[in-house]
Amino acid sequence: MRRASRRGFTLIELLVVIAIIAVLIALLLPAVQAARAAARRAACVNNLKQLGVALHNYHSSNGTFPIGRQGINRPPGSTGYPGDATGQTHRRTWTLGLLSEVEQGTIFNSVNFAFSYNHVRNSTVVSKFIGVYACPADPNAVNNIVNLALGMRELTYVVNWGNATYSQDAYNNPYTAGPAAPATFAGAPFTLDKAYGIQTITDGTSSTLLMSEVIACTPGNNNGAVVQDHRGMVYNDDFNCAMFMTYTTPNSKIPDLVPGYCVYPYANNPPCTPPNVNANPANTNPGAPAFNAARSYHAGGVNALFGDGSVKFMKDSVNLPVWRALSTTQGGEVLSSDSF
Repeated sequence: MRRASRRGFTLIELLVVIAIIAVLIALLLPAVQAARAAARRAACVNNLKQLGVALHNYHSSNGTFPIGRQGINRPPGSTGYPGDATGQTHRRTWTLGLLSEVEQGTIFNSVNFAFSYNHVRNSTVVSKFIGVYACPADPNAVNNIVNLALGMRELTYVVNWGNATYSQDAYNNPYTAGPAAPATFAGAPFTLDKAYGIQTITDGTSSTLLMSEVIACTPGNNNGAVVQDHRGMVYNDDFNCAMFMTYTTPNSKIPDLVPGYCVYPYANNPPCTPPNVNANPANTNPGAPAFNAARSYHAGGVNALFGDGSVKFMKDSVNLPVWRALSTTQGGEVLSSDSF
């Protein structure tokens, strides 16, 4: 009797098969990653559109958009609030007022407006992760907690603070001492203590930014103490927290100027100065200029919400004068639709 011979794979054949599989995986993985990135970017666009609807619903009910911020770092001559000249007990931003318009009525009803955002009586609110306030492409937005006592979350959508600095026209206007071209503040849809409506946007809602994105920055460590980075702390009324400025272009390589609260280099935080919260106590001066760019994890640009409710992808390469003009409400600039 003859046994049938069994022929196995040769080593060369096996190596060829492995090489083919490796090539297929190498081709497939980037496609999968690109599809996921596109899905996250689309979800981000949808979030901003929902926020646009929420802002306009708020406007319909109140005649204005929400107040940008209330609280500390007040300009000279400001009398503050009755019994609270410095604003310490009235610290909050647009985020709390808008909760009722983004289907978070239960959380809105939990807000104690008699106390600041960082009071323990508001810990239930600020510790809640609000999905519509965060871009799904940002890996830190879900996990970052920047105040352990409150469990306060970081988020990524911020309001347009204009073309200059945090102080707008209260100080340093025109701002000529910075690393980019000089900027003269020409109005913004959000500010300190005041609520503006569409009637103040004389440049037109279709060419005026309302919101964009920032990267939720990871806190650092300074001799065992947690060092906050303000960028992404949207409940906080302080420097660089709930706003962005168009003084620099999206995802700019120019470091953000974050007086007092900036951690860089640390993890994937964007560049900023000064590098340490305690490096320069003079940076707590409310007159210090401050600015931070719109930033995101989307390749090549950021998503931005306009006053008419539309959302556009703004490339990092956008012309700086155009980008600044899009943030002003009363600058009188003439922009063509193909310039951005």
